[in-house]
Amino acid sequence: MPEPYLFQGVVLPERAQLTIQSGLEFEHLSSGVKGVANVSILNNQIAVWIATDHEWDIFDLRNVVRNIVQHDLAIIGFLKGLAYDVALTRVTNQSRKVDYVFGIDIPCIAERGKSIDLMPALLRLRDRTIGPNGVFLHRCFKDLVSSMKEADDTGFYCYRAIESLRHHCAATNGLSDADRSKQWERFREVSGSSEEDLRLIKTAADPVRHGHPGSSTGADREKLFLRTWQLVQNYLDHI
Repeated sequence: MPEPYLFQGVVLPERAQLTIQSGLEFEHLSSGVKGVANVSILNNQIAVWIATDHEWDIFDLRNVVRNIVQHDLAIIGFLKGLAYDVALTRVTNQSRKVDYVFGIDIPCIAERGKSIDLMPALLRLRDRTIGPNGVFLHRCFKDLVSSMKEADDTGFYCYRAIESLRHHCAATNGLSDADRSKQWERFREVSGSSEEDLRLIKTAADPVRHGHPGSSTGADREKLFLRTWQLVQNYLDHI
């Protein structure tokens, strides 16, 4: 078997010390590719070796490894009442000429945001979140960040972000007590979106919303990100 991939990172917060070791076999849900993971967390410093015959896209494999570590941390959270998070920072594999430090950006979103003048844009959006209806925008932005962090739940968070905008649109147009079909109709009018736009995001969200396991590749996520971000931007441009 080829040399394993080595992922490095840290369990956060570092002030809450954790040391565990474990090994397991895994199968990637969307591709069916299998592998073996050996996880070592020593004083919150993460090392994960992935033995696999498959030559992975390192971002897809990063998401798999993050899920493996997060699953253990979620169980520990349940058992001990501790809310840990995980950051994977680097992957190496000399035989495959892989040595990469991960950023925190989503490339397709970072690219579309390059020309934005940050402070004026931040202040403009912050002003729109003031007042009783601002909570819907806050929830939207928080869910968009979660969609970037949680690869398998990207569709879920993208759609919930859009639902928050639907509530915002209803509240600002006197439709809070109207049925959902009227609320969505008005939202589509304001945002210039189509039923097809919304259906693509909803279709990606539905399995996870109903408790089924989610799994996605980089290409799937890129399509969701671009469609969702454009829809959100269109709505913000018209309120």
